[in-house]
Amino acid sequence: MDKLLKIIFVVYTLIICFLSFYPIEETPTSDKLNHFIAFFVFSVLLKVSFKTGYFATFFYSLIFGTFIEFVQYFLPYRSCEFADIVADSFGALSGLFSYFFIVFGKESLVEFEK
Repeated sequence: MDKLLKIIFVVYTLIICFLSFYPIEETPTSDKLNHFIAFFVFSVLLKVSFKTGYFATFFYSLIFGTFIEFVQYFLPYRSCEFADIVADSFGALSGLFSYFFIVFGKESLVEFEK
């Protein structure tokens, strides 16, 4: 199962990279929700796949999001926005908080039922 989760994480990461670097026309709407959702899932997959700590998972998510924006700065058909990094960070934090409360909530229920 661990190997499958790692494969899913790598494939998901490659999909994020592809979508982040692929040329697109300017969209009239904000893409911040897309960033939030992408990094919500990214952080949970990273945490589950590699059993990283919460701080390390957030740090790696932040580094990955910043790296994507840095690369986009040099792509003529993309733009680098600090607000995207903020949306990535909030998505990662929300994913980790959700994971934390699901895991520890489940353990609390087990203890409560004993």
